[in-house]
Amino acid sequence: MAKKLRVNPEKLKSTLISIQSRFETGKISKMSEVGSMYTTGLIAALGIGSNGYVTKFNAPEKFTIEDLFKLADVSNTDIELIWKVVKKQASQNYKKRNISNLINPTIVDNSKNNG
Repeated sequence: MAKKLRVNPEKLKSTLISIQSRFETGKISKMSEVGSMYTTGLIAALGIGSNGYVTKFNAPEKFTIEDLFKLADVSNTDIELIWKVVKKQASQNYKKRNISNLINPTIVDNSKNNG
């Protein structure tokens, strides 16, 4: 059975208002800033396990779309503002895949020779 979290309703409400305000004023540059605000309350509000919570807020490319909708919903924040921060940070964290070994270099584009 999952451990029930003790949430301070006033602290959670204040945190959610702060999250909204900080996104709207552009003061959030990394999702970890949000994740460190009131961990216990946000874990309960988002319904994310504590390990997943830490992982996602430190590596936002791990967020699901549903997670982002939940965060937007509970904090009454435009999801596009959240997405902007997630996308920027995830882009910085992302390491490009080299798939050159999957592409056959012997295939030639013959369209240039046919016209």
